[in-house]
Amino acid sequence: MSSDKDVKSKVLSLLEDSRPDKDVKTEVLTLDAGLLEGGGQVIRNCIGLSCLLNKPVKLLNARAKRKDPGLKPQHASGLKLMQDLYQAELQGGNIGSQEIYFKPNGVNTSDTFIADTQTAGSITLLIQISLPALLFSAPPPKKKLFLPPRSKKVILKGGTTVIASPPIDFLIEVFKPIVEREFGLHFNINIVGRGYYPQGKGEVVLRVDPIVERTLKPLNLVDRGEITKVRGRVTIANKSKQIGKRMATAASEVLTEAALPELENIQFDIEINSEKINAGKGLIRLWAETSTGCIISGNDIKETPEEVGKNAAEKLIRNIKHGGCVDEHLQDQLIIFMALAESRSKLVSGPITLHTRTAIHFIETMSGAKFHIKKLDSSESLVNIQDNSLDWDEGMYLIECEGIGLMVSK
Repeated sequence: MSSDKDVKSKVLSLLEDSRPDKDVKTEVLTLDAGLLEGGGQVIRNCIGLSCLLNKPVKLLNARAKRKDPGLKPQHASGLKLMQDLYQAELQGGNIGSQEIYFKPNGVNTSDTFIADTQTAGSITLLIQISLPALLFSAPPPKKKLFLPPRSKKVILKGGTTVIASPPIDFLIEVFKPIVEREFGLHFNINIVGRGYYPQGKGEVVLRVDPIVERTLKPLNLVDRGEITKVRGRVTIANKSKQIGKRMATAASEVLTEAALPELENIQFDIEINSEKINAGKGLIRLWAETSTGCIISGNDIKETPEEVGKNAAEKLIRNIKHGGCVDEHLQDQLIIFMALAESRSKLVSGPITLHTRTAIHFIETMSGAKFHIKKLDSSESLVNIQDNSLDWDEGMYLIECEGIGLMVSK
């Protein structure tokens, strides 16, 4: 078995070889993207790691388990963005394609990039595919003393608030504070304009500070602590604030009626914002903040105002009840960063989602990082992520990862 030092040396060598002045022929890694969850997340993680580790990859059966298999506009736009970032050879990047070939050819030294879905395709998913690669997109320093790398700017166009994807607000209010604090990275998300289904036309500017001569810190989220506040924000599109008040009232009523001990004596602070755009449904985001810095959320954008508020509150309650440090949306988004970080990351979560199991499978396969999952209320020491006989929808779990300690270094 290779030591952590051996793995890190191998990864640094691969990263070095990915620069344009290297002529390296690397064997193509062929993967069945239809395994487990079989959705777009497989594409985002595998293409990101292909860039970071200079591993050409062929993905078969892309989004095979979706109602309409193959690439949608947001997936095609994400692939084009990654092609630009790493000057890659791309085949099968068109809408509807179920087979993708991607070969990175070195970091593009440009400072500004654009990705436009030309639909209401999710901007959140564009950030998910590009953020890890952008973090390691600086060229290696050539001298011992060097200036910090310039930030990378990506202009993203599409939908900010759409069905079947976390809203952009989730990244700002939940994802960003956690990953910046835990992993030691920095980026900024600025909403220029919101885009709703079906028109889209939203715009977000992402700025990322690449990291050089250091690794990501290991994650350590094992103690949720006590809930200190519950906050919320309603965003309504060109509608009366009275509709927003109906959402907020419905959410507050459900949270109060739940009578959770964790929410005793907690005030619910829910803001209401109205934005002048032509179309789109309202969105409510709820999140609980804890004494140890955890942020647990629930959100909804569908149905009537009362149903939106009720559904978001029920999602938050469910995530509070399981006792873990993250909600189901944040859970799988942390996996790739745990793999890239140095040393051993630890995360205590509630039920393991199929998204998370899928992320672990493909990220282990591509990166060499090693994950271990233990069900905390079970006598079993470790569980297998591909074991479908387990009841993954119940209990608390400890997810540990021996990361590869990826680093851009001279």
